[in-house]
Amino acid sequence: MNTLPDLVERHVTAVLDRLKSDSQLEPVTFEGDVHGNPERYVNVWHDSGFFEPRSILGEHQDVDITFTIHAVGLERWQAVWADGRVLALLNDFRLTVPGRRCWRLQPAGTQPVEKDTTVNPPRFLAVRRYILHSTPARETP
Repeated sequence: MNTLPDLVERHVTAVLDRLKSDSQLEPVTFEGDVHGNPERYVNVWHDSGFFEPRSILGEHQDVDITFTIHAVGLERWQAVWADGRVLALLNDFRLTVPGRRCWRLQPAGTQPVEKDTTVNPPRFLAVRRYILHSTPARETP
């Protein structure tokens, strides 16, 4: 039986794989910690999911996971560039997660590019948020 963290991680992997399918984003897409010192990058954060049982035993669960994606660059154009690529890859897209039926990613807000002066050197940052809803895949008889 899969644990809830395993279920969330399978969805996170699907989002990361989709972003990394872009050869220009692949080396600069991270979940959490950023490795190296890239001039521009995409960082994916997610919550622990909201689960709703759909059976008396609570075994089959609908899940909603909120993803917050930061597009970051040393220059404004780099953050805009990365954010545009994220939008092109995830907007109106249905992910594939084994054993699950995923809905299209639902936009849940954005933040325009802003300069973050709390880090040195300052970086430009765009934020995009999506909600992913999935249910157990229907088994064919």
